[in-house]
Amino acid sequence: MRLKYLILIFFLSLNCLLLAQSTEEKYELKSLDFEGNEEISSTALEYQIYSQESPWWFWKILHSITGLARGVSYYDSTNIPKDMEALKEYYNANGFFNAQFSYSTEVDTPSKQVSLTYFIKENSRSDYGKLMLYGLKSVPEFLKEEIFSDLGVDTTNNFDQQLLLINIDRSTNTLLNNGYMFAKYDSTIVLRDTVKNRANLNIYYSPGKRYTIDSLIVNKSGEGADLVDGQLLRDISGFNIGDYYDLDKIRTNQLRMYRTGLFNTITLTGIESDTVDYHVPLKIDGNIGLMNELSPEIILNNQQNAFNVGLGATYVRKNFLGNARKLTVSSSFGIQDIYQVNFGEIFKKFSFRDTTLLGYFDSRITVEQPYLFGRNIFGTWENYITINKQRTYNNTLYGSKLTFEFEMPRYTFVNFLSAFYNIEQSNEIYRTFNDSLSTKLISAIGLNIGSTTVDSLLYPSRGYNFSIQVEEANILPYTITKIAGKEFNDALFYKILATHSFYLSLNQKRTAVLAVKNKIGHIQAYYGDYSGIPINRTFYAGGSNSIRGWRANELVPKNSPVIQGITRQGPNVKGGTFLYEGSTEFRYRFLHYYGIAFFADYGNTWLNYDQFRFDDIAVAVGFGFRYYTLVAPIRIDFGFKFYDPADKRFIFDKKVFSNFVFNFGIGEAF
Repeated sequence: MRLKYLILIFFLSLNCLLLAQSTEEKYELKSLDFEGNEEISSTALEYQIYSQESPWWFWKILHSITGLARGVSYYDSTNIPKDMEALKEYYNANGFFNAQFSYSTEVDTPSKQVSLTYFIKENSRSDYGKLMLYGLKSVPEFLKEEIFSDLGVDTTNNFDQQLLLINIDRSTNTLLNNGYMFAKYDSTIVLRDTVKNRANLNIYYSPGKRYTIDSLIVNKSGEGADLVDGQLLRDISGFNIGDYYDLDKIRTNQLRMYRTGLFNTITLTGIESDTVDYHVPLKIDGNIGLMNELSPEIILNNQQNAFNVGLGATYVRKNFLGNARKLTVSSSFGIQDIYQVNFGEIFKKFSFRDTTLLGYFDSRITVEQPYLFGRNIFGTWENYITINKQRTYNNTLYGSKLTFEFEMPRYTFVNFLSAFYNIEQSNEIYRTFNDSLSTKLISAIGLNIGSTTVDSLLYPSRGYNFSIQVEEANILPYTITKIAGKEFNDALFYKILATHSFYLSLNQKRTAVLAVKNKIGHIQAYYGDYSGIPINRTFYAGGSNSIRGWRANELVPKNSPVIQGITRQGPNVKGGTFLYEGSTEFRYRFLHYYGIAFFADYGNTWLNYDQFRFDDIAVAVGFGFRYYTLVAPIRIDFGFKFYDPADKRFIFDKKVFSNFVFNFGIGEAF
């Protein structure tokens, strides 16, 4: 009986406690501030702690209506000890071993709001001190030196735990790429030198044995397994008996094998369970698909700096004539700026010279071969016919192009390199010169050099892209360059185009990113003049991947060379021989799939670099929306002409709808 009363009293007490908690008044955390943090930003510290400041009123309303944003944040005193510990750990990780922390709160009872402030005394930051490596006695000296270099410990630099961990991971990969198949990083002990204010490091590794490849085992499956020789797969794997185990090479060669198109799936792995002494077998496990494929396509792209929608079809013959060659036959067409097309007029007055429907047609035959000449070279030979139909010109191209793409190490500055030779006939029709015809046969040789360190291709938040394209070309004899019945000299010229973009994350979660792009190009004729340069080799600006306040290729030089006896009708047709273009864009991604962007684009084209003028630089500003799919982001941008060299009135003196351009694109603008 007494036990029943005790149980009843317990549950009554529990209910009273829960009732008291449910009726306890909640106070909004109106503001959260940091004072004394001179070296580390408040934004970075906010991401380390548990307490959260209430968002701006707009996000509160959005939360109450849709639930898509964060609502009111309440003050919780139990978070303060956890916040203090998190701040201490973060400061320790950045070399502030003597940092001190305190806090204060201000309570506004009538408004039921709390202001929380953390006070930080950072004290001096420690530099790197001595570096000692343990566990590497069996490792060759040249690898030890490379590991020291990977770690990047410099006594003139501040201690940075996050950067150190990244470099430790790189040093571990150095072991994995040089035969140490089971290499592991164990731990790091940081010894504080309080006299010199330095952080001495003892880093421990477990490299294990150094292994070489003693056999290449091929396991084939799938519909086309019997049509591909096992020795061919061994050859294109890029490994030979006696090579050291190399994890990075395994990943690179696996990608090369996948690019052949032979495989539905392909894996290269060292068989850990079959290691004997210092040897390991390498297993090639591939599921090989059908050798012949025919597929229709719906095309969405940004060719000619404009959004294009079209259809296409592709036939692929894999292992064409052996050696893992791939034959591709494809045809496609795209309609440019489809949202401006008057479909009701297309069939009434459609012709090759008509401007009702703009876009392109492309048909090509391509042969690709990996591991060309027994080297890490990917070869491509393509033959094509392309028709570009624009408002001011039509251009028909017949050409053949041979490209050699060289595999480069991941951690070198130049990690993309390709060379090409291109022979092409260009038939150009100029509408602004009474449909005058110009025919050129061009021979060009060129080089593409690139470097990239971005963390993601779909949504880069840190790192950079850098590329240079150099091309030298000349017009072959027996071609015709006529405008309005007059013949002109052809040209021998070179072309150089350099593009640099970098990305800076503005918060810890990498959802806010500042992206900056600069592009500069120049064409110089050794012989001949501007009229001899093919139209598709000149520079244009404007469009969804360029200056988004202007339509595709709308920005061309305002003046063209004076041609005796010829009257031009309308604007200049050809692009410039000098290009400058840049963009600055703020990107913010939320709820994983959605994003917004604010941008400023600027640039133009000129007939030569000596005609460059700052007051000729067109400037566009605008905003856009993003939806991030697994394949690529889909974007909509609204660009406004902030400064138009052709109309120098201020932006607010112009009509809004005649001063903006709607752009639709696939992928980020850069």
